[in-house]
Amino acid sequence: MVSFYDIFMFPLEKYGIKKSREILIPKAKGTVLEIGSGTGVNLKHYQFDQIERMIVSDKVLGKHLLKRVPNFIEKQSLDVEELPFEDNMFDFIIHTLVFCSVDDVTKGIQELKRVLKPEGTILFIEHVLPEKSGLRRLFNWINPAWRKFASGCNLNRDYLKSLEVNGFAIRYQRKFLRTVFICGEAQINILDNEVKV
Repeated sequence: MVSFYDIFMFPLEKYGIKKSREILIPKAKGTVLEIGSGTGVNLKHYQFDQIERMIVSDKVLGKHLLKRVPNFIEKQSLDVEELPFEDNMFDFIIHTLVFCSVDDVTKGIQELKRVLKPEGTILFIEHVLPEKSGLRRLFNWINPAWRKFASGCNLNRDYLKSLEVNGFAIRYQRKFLRTVFICGEAQINILDNEVKV
């Protein structure tokens, strides 16, 4: 069954997000956490024979997600700012279109860093403030109204910078749809860890 969200997202999927999912999601293996699973769109892209344990989560587990999730996958309602997991637990953490609406981005990223294994990887797709000055002005101008309309979603965040200032190194990135969206891979910056020891 297709949800209203899936219908709304269809043009964005067609012109870039689907390709990003196809590139990134099959890389996940070992112990995997997906944050903000939404309606479960990522599920068909996983290579489940490469995964030992997987948890899919959202603040609220909607019926569309629950219908798509196989029985062998764990399902949990979670807040990325307060993850109920031990340190160094996951090989891969995946999130798509999540950090636009996280209240405290730094706290959320620090939680990802805490539960990610030192050699682990974050796979992400996010929408961000575009690079072109005209679009930047437009996104900044409409952001206050958009936040109210779209349940706290922000159009003007710089997710890559947030990752870097919180001790992650970007291993791969690709911007698309006029640089409104970005996908990529990040790992904990080894140099950052060495400085803090």
